[in-house]
Amino acid sequence: MSIDGSQRRQRLRRATQVAHARLDALIMDAGFLENRQQYARYLEATWTARKPAELSLDASDAATLYAAWPERGVCDALSQDMDDIAPSRPVEDPSWDRPRETLSPGQMLGILYVLEGSALGARLLEQRAAAIGMTPAFGARHMARQTAQPRGWAGFVAVLESTTLDPADDALCMDAAVDTFDAFERAFRAAI
Repeated sequence: MSIDGSQRRQRLRRATQVAHARLDALIMDAGFLENRQQYARYLEATWTARKPAELSLDASDAATLYAAWPERGVCDALSQDMDDIAPSRPVEDPSWDRPRETLSPGQMLGILYVLEGSALGARLLEQRAAAIGMTPAFGARHMARQTAQPRGWAGFVAVLESTTLDPADDALCMDAAVDTFDAFERAFRAAI
């Protein structure tokens, strides 16, 4: 038995609704986009949550499932943004160079659902970042990359809904999305 993806987007939305709302409120309430010092914390928290997710997707060859993935990762741009704001920041954790577990297609879709969805929110955040002097060439490269492809979300949803998964992997998809939101929430709470 397998599960087609025609309702997967709606099921993911329901499964992550509480975690998503909690994360959005946390980011706005913490004032991460009010000044450069707070924004540096925002960048660091985003990096902390996103880097392991991107590494796992790369290690699992996510491009075989979602061809646009290589252009959709933002950690290299995020690293440049952090260098703009805090050039003396600590060196990257070498543990990120360790091999990653191979993700199932469902897990990849769940993680990608969160990462690709963040590109929609990046439009609002990009405007707020601009108000404190962040631009596509300084401090907000990662946001510019996320918002550069307006049809990116639609392309991802097409893959999400056309991929058939077995029931166990479909459940892993839901779990991976929730876990990814939780990782972002932990990182942002730690940055407050």
